[in-house]
Amino acid sequence: MTETQAAATRFCARVLGPLLLIVGAVVLIRFDDLALMIPAILQDGPLAFIAGIFTLICGMVLFAAHHHFGSITAIVITILGGLTIVRGVSLLTAPDIIASFANTLITNGPAVMIAGAIAVLIGAGLSFVGWFGKQAS
Repeated sequence: MTETQAAATRFCARVLGPLLLIVGAVVLIRFDDLALMIPAILQDGPLAFIAGIFTLICGMVLFAAHHHFGSITAIVITILGGLTIVRGVSLLTAPDIIASFANTLITNGPAVMIAGAIAVLIGAGLSFVGWFGKQAS
């Protein structure tokens, strides 16, 4: 991995790590509230469309800034960028399918709680690498 790629990985880890840590914790702490909010958001066509646009923008920016596989951290960040693009496109083109999938996950509570816990773990790992990991020299 080049020095430029290592710097991009650290930068993206510094952003994504705390973001995933916070969002994962919120999912775990506020599951009952989210179970009511998410279906309402996805059933509001204009709101789902705008969310899709912003999600797609975030995914495209992440993927443009980081699309290499030089380390485990780099692989995780690149995959998250790709998945964010897929989620944004899905919200724009098939919001009903996303709403149905979300409802299925929400009614099966452990799946969402597991996803929240995984987000916390990935977020903690990325935060550590981004903020405290060994810098490339």
